[in-house]
Amino acid sequence: MILELPQGQFFLDAEPSTPVILVAGGRPPDANWLNQVVQNCPVWAIDRGIDVCRSASVIPEILIGDADSSAADSWQWGEDLRIPVLRHPADKDLTDLQLALQELGRRRPGALALLTGGMGGRFDHAYSNLFSLLESVAWGVQPIGTADEAEAVFFVGGGQTLQAELRDLPVAVSLLPLSSVCENVHIQGVHWPLQGETLTLNHPGGICNRLAEGSRSVSVSLGRGLMGAYFCWKESSL
Repeated sequence: MILELPQGQFFLDAEPSTPVILVAGGRPPDANWLNQVVQNCPVWAIDRGIDVCRSASVIPEILIGDADSSAADSWQWGEDLRIPVLRHPADKDLTDLQLALQELGRRRPGALALLTGGMGGRFDHAYSNLFSLLESVAWGVQPIGTADEAEAVFFVGGGQTLQAELRDLPVAVSLLPLSSVCENVHIQGVHWPLQGETLTLNHPGGICNRLAEGSRSVSVSLGRGLMGAYFCWKESSL
């Protein structure tokens, strides 16, 4: 499938399908960026994500959360628009994102999911968001990754390839091992290419690369394991 972001096109190993955009309560994406990304895509607001949707005039098809971090008038805005609401108690075992991903798997089995508002702020929140996306495979969801105008992480599994055709040049490109071992790792179009290397969780040797001179394309492939292809465009905004 082709994922269109303002920063460029990302060719992913997935069946062509319209992704569901999950808007969470981390660092809010720029309103213009969000409006470009959600065109013709269903949007789900997760708790404080309703604040982001309201400020960007994006109407989600559902609102999920416990309302502990969002503005009361944003929830009222959603209710006035008759957006379906799944409200959960604040004291619960799962995070709002985990509950939303489970609900997405029930309502749209096999759905592709792209998270925004998943990074920034507290590290434990960002960490939980990233691995909750990975866990959602067990709930019938196909997670793409997380993105906004400043940075993105796209998941690449064993036997998969990610091709990026970039309009905006990133300041950094990194490969993040998400399994204990990532074998037969390739990355092209960068200053330090890799050919069949092995990366591990305790030795992530693919950090802080940059595009090769004149390059606007990055190709990443993996033989076995799971990793994140990380792009950073606005380091000062993190």
